Amino acid sequence: MRLRQLEYFAAICDQGSFTGAAQALFVAQPSLSQQIRELERELGTALLERSHHGVSLTPAGRAFLPHARAAVEAAEAGRREVSRVIDGVAGEIKVLTVGSVAANVLPSGLARWREQSPSTVLSLHDFTHRRDLEAAMRAGRGDVAVGPRPADWDGDVVSLGFEELVVVGKGPFDRDAVDGRTLEAADWIHFEGEQGMGDVVDWATWSLGITPRVVVRVGQVAAALGLAVEGVGLTIVPANAVPLGWSGNVRSPQPRLYRELVAYTRGAASASARGFIETLTSVDLPIAAPAELPLGSLTL
Repeated sequence: MRLRQLEYFAAICDQGSFTGAAQALFVAQPSLSQQIRELERELGTALLERSHHGVSLTPAGRAFLPHARAAVEAAEAGRREVSRVIDGVAGEIKVLTVGSVAANVLPSGLARWREQSPSTVLSLHDFTHRRDLEAAMRAGRGDVAVGPRPADWDGDVVSLGFEELVVVGKGPFDRDAVDGRTLEAADWIHFEGEQGMGDVVDWATWSLGITPRVVVRVGQVAAALGLAVEGVGLTIVPANAVPLGWSGNVRSPQPRLYRELVAYTRGAASASARGFIETLTSVDLPIAAPAELPLGSLTL
């Protein structure tokens, strides 16, 4: 049983004749008649009674008609929904990211997306390490990823900006920026291997020319922040991860450090992924544009 046969059967019932149905469907009448005969043969009974005055439904035809109409309407609804998904105005978009970005960078962009695409369901999943994020995207688990720039990526990559990396510790600090000597002498709070911020701290301390004396390792940014402000040691985190009101516990290192954040897709971006990325680039995310980076700053 094919959808075309159901469409032909419903059209004959609507038009009252094979001739009228063929004209309405823009098909040859012999082809239409053949499809109906095949449908009746498959069902094992006649659906229509033919006469010189037109056609009428048999008892079996009357029983079958509502199901045929439902199937045709469901198929048409499916076509419309697929078209809406292709156009990026319906369906589901799966966004993958890392924890700090999900909590501190994306909220304003996600809110704008919901305003612009209320018929689209957004699924957000965050990873603790960028390597897991990239692996998930390569496996096709997401439509778009937001995170650090991946190396040698085979797909669309759009830069969103740069988040500043700051030193957090028990304040108040006695200057606007902390130098390498102060950092070298301090105890440090580092991150466990499965936490991607560990790679960030390694890069930052290497860039500053210091070897951190690690006294605690943690798995969450929030834990590192809590320990740092209590005086356990210093740590480095994105500035957007530091709660408001903690400015006395935060200083920028010299030189200033930044991490680039990008949106990327696996292969060419779909319409919904393109729309989502365009939304992110149109809102004021808590990150800096390239022109806003201070002279001499270093970027990851």
